[in-house]
Amino acid sequence: MGSSFGDPTFGAPRTDMPAQPGVESPVNGGTPASALPPESPQELIDPNDPRLTSEELNVNPEADAYAQPAPPPDAQYRAKLKHMRPKNGQQQEVDYLPAQWGQKQPQLVFVTGLEASISDPSGKYDGLKAFDFNVSTFVGRENATKVSSILSKLKQPSGQPWTTKATRGNAKFWMDLLVKALAGEPEVGIETQWEWSCPDCGKEAKAKGTAYPRALVGMHHFPPEQDPAKRKAGQLYSPEVKCGVNPNHGFSRCRITIAKFLSLEELRK
Repeated sequence: MGSSFGDPTFGAPRTDMPAQPGVESPVNGGTPASALPPESPQELIDPNDPRLTSEELNVNPEADAYAQPAPPPDAQYRAKLKHMRPKNGQQQEVDYLPAQWGQKQPQLVFVTGLEASISDPSGKYDGLKAFDFNVSTFVGRENATKVSSILSKLKQPSGQPWTTKATRGNAKFWMDLLVKALAGEPEVGIETQWEWSCPDCGKEAKAKGTAYPRALVGMHHFPPEQDPAKRKAGQLYSPEVKCGVNPNHGFSRCRITIAKFLSLEELRK
């Protein structure tokens, strides 16, 4: 079956870029196993402890602990950024990894990952996460990179910008500056976007070395929600999509992707 909501493997990677190496994918917007602290010795607990045998649990028998939260609609949100460090070939966490991207004009780049945790005052989507594990120094259109684009929207604790129009540097300079900026888990504006592609089709394409399936992008391109209760709650589109190529692949859930970064000043407008 396909991936769960919040799975940060956002569909197929671009055909001119390899998938981010060395990063374990968290499920349901959780934390990758590589980012979890080592296990500490467990306290020995008596199974007859009164807290286990006498205190009544406040449980709703009709609630489903496995139910996944509704994905936030495509919109702009305030979010806190966190550096998600990848693993190298020795399975050691590093700040970033080198890679070669591009087919027509290959570039040597540095790549790392980040997590954006939504801050929603209403509480409905608060804490839901979007990931980008392909934040790189790849120079694209208008000589822009993801690294420079993110830095341009962030402010230092002093309130000063991290970069200006005059900022220049090599790939290592730019990536080191981003790592420094992310260390403080800064707040920023993000524009989210639903995205879906069949993960099983993606695995088959990777094994065959063929093009990845085309992604379904944008909430309004998803099928209408059929559950009356969910529609009443405001969820007009279904995040669950069935593979149209192979029925055996079944349904899989959309991912929250980051379509754009905004400064906090832009977010307030």
